[in-house]
Amino acid sequence: MIVKSATRLALCVLFTLKGGTTAFFGFGGSDGDEKPVKSDPFGCIRWAGVAGCNAESEKLDEDPDAKKSCRSVIKSTQSGFCKCSWGEESRVDCGHKPFTCEEVCSESFPGGETDQDSEWLKGTTWNWNNWRNVRFLGNGIFDAPTEDCAGGDCFWTAKGNTVFILWGDSGMHTTVIDSSKKSMKGIRHDGDPCSAVFVRKENNDDEDNKDEDEDLFELLGLEYDATEQDIKKSFRKLSRDYHPDRVRSSGECPIKAEKMFDRIRNAYEILGDPDTRILYETGGMEAVKKFIESGGREGEEQRGRDPFAMMFGGGRNSNRGRDFEFSLKVSLEDMYNGGEVRTKVNRRVVCRGCRKITTKNKEKCSKCGKCPPETRTVHRQMGGFMVQQQEQVPSKERCKEEPAELVVTVEKGMDTGARIVFPRMSEQKPGQIPGDIILELDTNPHPQFIRDGDNLKTTMHLSLKEALTGFEHSFKHLDGHLVEIETDPETSSNDIIRPFQKRTLKGKGMPVHNFPSQFGNMIAEFEIDFPKTLTKEQKE
Repeated sequence: MIVKSATRLALCVLFTLKGGTTAFFGFGGSDGDEKPVKSDPFGCIRWAGVAGCNAESEKLDEDPDAKKSCRSVIKSTQSGFCKCSWGEESRVDCGHKPFTCEEVCSESFPGGETDQDSEWLKGTTWNWNNWRNVRFLGNGIFDAPTEDCAGGDCFWTAKGNTVFILWGDSGMHTTVIDSSKKSMKGIRHDGDPCSAVFVRKENNDDEDNKDEDEDLFELLGLEYDATEQDIKKSFRKLSRDYHPDRVRSSGECPIKAEKMFDRIRNAYEILGDPDTRILYETGGMEAVKKFIESGGREGEEQRGRDPFAMMFGGGRNSNRGRDFEFSLKVSLEDMYNGGEVRTKVNRRVVCRGCRKITTKNKEKCSKCGKCPPETRTVHRQMGGFMVQQQEQVPSKERCKEEPAELVVTVEKGMDTGARIVFPRMSEQKPGQIPGDIILELDTNPHPQFIRDGDNLKTTMHLSLKEALTGFEHSFKHLDGHLVEIETDPETSSNDIIRPFQKRTLKGKGMPVHNFPSQFGNMIAEFEIDFPKTLTKEQKE
């Protein structure tokens, strides 16, 4: 498909239509001072066709069919452009793949993109419709006390004095800021009026958002599945490269190096600790900061020793999820030989980087839904005392169900009831350290052996003749080697095997756990298979 830039193009975002066709749509078709107009919930106004197949044509198609609604399918024989609330236009020649303008506007909303005149909006707080305060965050997120915004579905952008808010389920809101920059008025997509009054501006918002948005893995040059060893190796290299003393000795200005060194060290301290790493992966820097402000592990331990804290909601592991325990069946051969057993569990995980849906992460985040509410601690006065209580608030993160493969290492000599712990592998919840998955081993019944501690019991069947005159038998052990058992040659002349008589084979039992060179015994119990009848010769 041939796509040509719109008039007064200021910024561009990449958008992919259904069918894999890629197009660039310009941001800035509106001068920023136009009166807000109605649209569909996604900000789409309409499709406007042009005469002929050249999208650059300024002559509009006078055919009534050329002015299509947002949900109408634009056929490959049509050329023209989509009109969105924020003035974004996509000009396409004939020959493109079919699409709708609703798709174009909904997927190309330029959240966070602003021109120089509206940059001041970032970090401001406004009172909306004499209701509650809302915030325009520096990363393009619109923060409002509604469930959809808490779920990460609200975004904003601005040009000049016109602000465009994609407010989750409530749809597009378009407002115009007055010349004093103290109030704004506009309409919702369906024409309902809305307004807001300026409250304050957070001076450190840009710097805070920079810290919040910085990808610590990217800063250290790591993949998201980096191991502890990978993190240490990268930190050592980068800390040498940016150490202020090394930079100073080379004659360069150390100020930038000092800042970079601090960022690298901070990233290492967070990613190098298993608890803060999982908090960062599931809740970002906001979750890490809350954990540190609460005292981290020391705070958890202190609350665990405080009976009043436990009574009023601040007990042990209040920032830790529940453990998940289940039984895992393993064979007696696994217990004898040791080895790995693989099993899968389904668990909830937080979708990393999906708080804000963009054209880049849409496919990755398409299977992610809302996370369960998060828990926060508040202080309230009760009966003259100030106490801590926990309350639930909607989460801004997104979650999904995902299978996880667990590789269980069964050590030689382990027994039924042995517990194997997978730290922080239980279900994830934003802002919370996941609990552990705890597997309790359970041995499957074996057709030949019964385990009794470190000993093995087995039953050996003998014919009456073998019981009376002697025998030689062999059988396979749990590791496949042959075990031979026979009548004691020293007493073979008068050694008659009686029913249920037992023979102990020393060192032929189970390996002793944690002492694999030591073995228990095998106890063989004999059963005599008496003949049901005797022949005449046998009777004589």
